[in-house]
Amino acid sequence: MYIKQTNSTNTWLKEHPDCDVVWTSWQTAGRGQAGNSWESEAGKNVLFSMRLTRPEVAVDKQFALTMMASLAVLNVVRALLPNEDVAIKWPNDIYVGNKKICGILIESRIAEKNVEEAIIGIGLNVNQTEWHNGAPNPTSVKSQSGAETDIAQVSSALEQTIREQLSLMGRPEELKQHYLAALYRFGQKAWYAEREVSLTPSKILTDKQDEAFEATIIDVTEQGELVLQVRTEKKKYHFKEIQFIL
Repeated sequence: MYIKQTNSTNTWLKEHPDCDVVWTSWQTAGRGQAGNSWESEAGKNVLFSMRLTRPEVAVDKQFALTMMASLAVLNVVRALLPNEDVAIKWPNDIYVGNKKICGILIESRIAEKNVEEAIIGIGLNVNQTEWHNGAPNPTSVKSQSGAETDIAQVSSALEQTIREQLSLMGRPEELKQHYLAALYRFGQKAWYAEREVSLTPSKILTDKQDEAFEATIIDVTEQGELVLQVRTEKKKYHFKEIQFIL
């Protein structure tokens, strides 16, 4: 369903249980991970949410939803930018080179030990070419290709591709293999910095960029932790506990 404007497509779906897919031309209060806002110029980008009811995933393995949704968006962006290096930056940002083109926010409702409902929110930069909120490295389809793209067609492609990727939820090993193969910096030495964070609410307390270290991404756990090889030690990090030095 298309609506001209809303505060947040994820919030709109929560308030309209009779609808499973919505997209809009403008969000007045778009949200990103960990309480961040999402800047989007009116009418320029894809602002999309989709509801999955009883996706058959246990609470302790719900990172599978993140992998599935990230791969779906990755496939759409690769089709739009076939000549670019498109990857998933852990846990679920889509990057073109070293620039962010898309963010994903998944909000789940739990029943006993399973996910009862998951709402996948996607903000994909399509035709916007200027940003004003201080985002460090944004890009868009138009910024990369120079061409305008029909956002209705992109929204339709997202819905179709997510439905296609859902079959991977029943093949967890294959899902993880596809995710790792698409992961930004996987298997490559690069620079990182640890962060001190508060989880309730999610907040970065201290950045330690002056203590940056070289490491290699070697795995992601079922719970979504990033595993780094740091010299002779393997270290695991939860979301926001590690910063990629770009």
